[in-house]
Amino acid sequence: MAADPKAPSILGFPHCPEWGAAAHRKALAGHLRRCRDHAGIAPRQAGRFIHVSEATVSRMENGQAALKPADVERLLDAYAVRDPQERARITDLVQEAAKPEVWQPYANAAPLTLRPLLAMEPAARRIISYEPQLVPGWLQTEEYAEIVIRAVHPTRPAREIAERVALRTQRIEMLRRAASPPVLLAVMDSEVFRRQVGTPGVMYRQIRHLLALLEELRYQLYLQIAPLTVGAAGAIGHPVVHLRFFTPQYLPDMVYLEQYEGAVYREKPSESERYQAILNNLCGVATPAAQTSALLEDALAAWR
Repeated sequence: MAADPKAPSILGFPHCPEWGAAAHRKALAGHLRRCRDHAGIAPRQAGRFIHVSEATVSRMENGQAALKPADVERLLDAYAVRDPQERARITDLVQEAAKPEVWQPYANAAPLTLRPLLAMEPAARRIISYEPQLVPGWLQTEEYAEIVIRAVHPTRPAREIAERVALRTQRIEMLRRAASPPVLLAVMDSEVFRRQVGTPGVMYRQIRHLLALLEELRYQLYLQIAPLTVGAAGAIGHPVVHLRFFTPQYLPDMVYLEQYEGAVYREKPSESERYQAILNNLCGVATPAAQTSALLEDALAAWR
């Protein structure tokens, strides 16, 4: 029997272990939903095929529930997905989705509200970040990160603080990987370099660290400084992270909005596009990335 040319395909989503388990699970979950829709099968009926509730099917299709290989095979049979290439790719994705998340080695220190961002950022093609108060987490030194984390969690034990520092500082490694590393465009408010975190020595070493990273990661890291003259464009008031993925047809843009006691995520196209426009406007009025090293050298002199 000839393949249905209108049937959904997952072949455009590659098997890339470096992207992490969450990206594979999320892409596969959306694909299963499209396959079910194409087959004209209701969620409740799909649940009967694998002996689960309609709510469980919904969680599976949103990437919020584990995808058991046997259940996926039965659903593919029910949805008449017979193409060997499609099923082979799905098998690969199911296996990848079952692996530990990137934050799991630091599970005791990874805040619940941050885990979705940590899980998905390795799969990003481009990350835009705005930080109005501090050096972005990816770019912090260990001593700077420890002071910031301890200020927010003054009663936490030293071991947990150390784990949180390790989790934060290892995130830069995704920019160093050989296979499809993300590009990070980080925008910081100019006041970040005037706000003393720790001693003057801590600030001096943090700024030297930024200069070293710009030299090392010159094709993966772009840093812009937003002076006070940007006015309302920089008055966002809280950190914002916008993720765009290599395969937008399978993984829609994600926006992370940090709050003092938590975070909010936005994935609807209308919402992610709005924040993309806000960040684009900010990048347009901030000092160009080509001038950042000179600005950092000036900031460094102030902390000698």
